[in-house]
Amino acid sequence: MDTRTIDEAIDKYVHERMEKGKEKAVERFLSYAYLRHGGDEFREFMKKVGGLSRYYMDFLRVMENPFRGPEMAWLASMLVIGVFSCYLMSVADEQLLGICVFAGTLVHGGALVRLVAKKWSDVGVMIAIYREIAEIADGEISSPA
Repeated sequence: MDTRTIDEAIDKYVHERMEKGKEKAVERFLSYAYLRHGGDEFREFMKKVGGLSRYYMDFLRVMENPFRGPEMAWLASMLVIGVFSCYLMSVADEQLLGICVFAGTLVHGGALVRLVAKKWSDVGVMIAIYREIAEIADGEISSPA
């Protein structure tokens, strides 16, 4: 069985879930799975769908942590620039420059917080959707044929 068809089914569920809700997405997902992989192939397909969605959940939990990527470097640079701007504010001739740099640091820090919050929210939604897919697959596997 090709992994592309499993990815395609998961992707269709995700898009349908975001656009039309859970009930419609489950209905379309199951009809797609039955039409594409009927009979004995269906249970095997659902096992692989469940496994792949669990893999995606684990991947998102580990790899999509906002403070493991460029966000951490951005935060570190904002802290260094903030400390430097405080130093500039303490020097009489460079006080205006220090105030301007500190204001820019605060603006960029706020943007970083918004970016991290949005990324965590998006990752949480995707993990929940992948969990739904795994539950659907488990339910179809355990149901009598």
